[in-house]
Amino acid sequence: MHHFGLVGDTALILYIGAIVAFLLSIVWKPEVGLYYLIPLLPMQTVRYRLHDLPLGEKLVDFILLGVLIGLLLHAKRPIFVASPLNKAILIFCVITYVGLWEGSLFHDMPPPLWYTDARFSDWKNYVEMLLIFFVAAAALRTPKHMTIAIALMCISVLLVNRSYHSTIGDRDFSHFSYELRDAGTLGFAGENGMGAFQSQFAVFFLALGSFAKKKYVRWGLYGIALTCIYCLVLTFSRGGYFGFLLGILVLGLIKERKFLIMLAILLFSWQAIVPHAVQERVFMTYEEEGGLDSSAQERVDLWQDALQVIGQNPVLGTGFDTYKFMGRVGPYQDTHNYYLKVFLELGLVGLLLFFWLIASAFRLSWRLFRCPGDDPLLTALGCALVATLSCTVLVNLFGDRWSYLQVNGFLWVLLGMAARGLWLCTEEVGKVEVPSQIRRSSPRIPLPVSQA
Repeated sequence: MHHFGLVGDTALILYIGAIVAFLLSIVWKPEVGLYYLIPLLPMQTVRYRLHDLPLGEKLVDFILLGVLIGLLLHAKRPIFVASPLNKAILIFCVITYVGLWEGSLFHDMPPPLWYTDARFSDWKNYVEMLLIFFVAAAALRTPKHMTIAIALMCISVLLVNRSYHSTIGDRDFSHFSYELRDAGTLGFAGENGMGAFQSQFAVFFLALGSFAKKKYVRWGLYGIALTCIYCLVLTFSRGGYFGFLLGILVLGLIKERKFLIMLAILLFSWQAIVPHAVQERVFMTYEEEGGLDSSAQERVDLWQDALQVIGQNPVLGTGFDTYKFMGRVGPYQDTHNYYLKVFLELGLVGLLLFFWLIASAFRLSWRLFRCPGDDPLLTALGCALVATLSCTVLVNLFGDRWSYLQVNGFLWVLLGMAARGLWLCTEEVGKVEVPSQIRRSSPRIPLPVSQA
């Protein structure tokens, strides 16, 4: 936190900036609020510094409110952009709120009616992250807006990674210990949350770079990806490692075979590249006696216990955000597998709806990737999101990396951009341009779409 110098005047400047961004979003351009908010999304510890100021803890709420008001006042077209994700998000938001009431009614918990209730506050934060999708799709209307948003993400990632290096760069990595690990500016998301973030956006920037025509843009994006890989290695997150490798595999299959070569090189030479402490971390998954190490075994114990709870109420679950209050296995408040957590709390119904949500995100990204439009940014965005989502799906097998704004805030902004991009691309492809000589000679005979 201190590497940003966020004490005294700097925190006040950020606070004043939030007020200005809120007002400008209303009276001028709604996207201004998003431009202010985007760099701060992964910096949970930075946003936390604003909590000492009036309403500073509601920074994200108020910026998004300003953007929404601005959209309502200035939008010349419908705010909601049609996409494969819209219905899935809205229905999932409803089912999670129903799950809140289920938890209150059957587990003797307070009714979820206001943000002072811990579970309602958690639900509000969760849903707010999903609703960023709609705000981004409505406010970032052109490829220029999207380019600015991605540039701000680049700056933010570089700041996050610079701070992370400053924190852990001088530590001794000759042998692994848990004291080597650090969550950096992602705060409550933890070390594994940092690993998930770095793996996702290492893949994302590698994908974007592979589409860039200008060399300085391509190598700039590759450079940012390398800083993410460096930080990923030093998070000691085994789930993050696997997620990154899967993302590279997907890129190799859908974009360029050079990524498959890169994957093969990494698999065969990683021990010669990474510090000895990382090697120890990977190999300690299994102990010399043949069993799992304590960390891996604890995960297995949590999974087995979660399956027992699921068996008691497999259809509807125990209610949204109830597991952490159960005290089932020691001090743990998470099942360390997000899919099991959704199954446990929302039942089979909620799990299927969550899979529908994920599948819809893949469908949106893939359709944008394959849409025959003329803007290379939209094609690159679609491809990068397919690979990034593949990584996201895998890292959530090892814990809840989904519920944290600091891990997935960027992802929902990007998916919102993809929804807008697909709309732009579809509109462009759907236009039928009729040559002037045909219009003059046959004004009453419409040109079939297939001949356009």
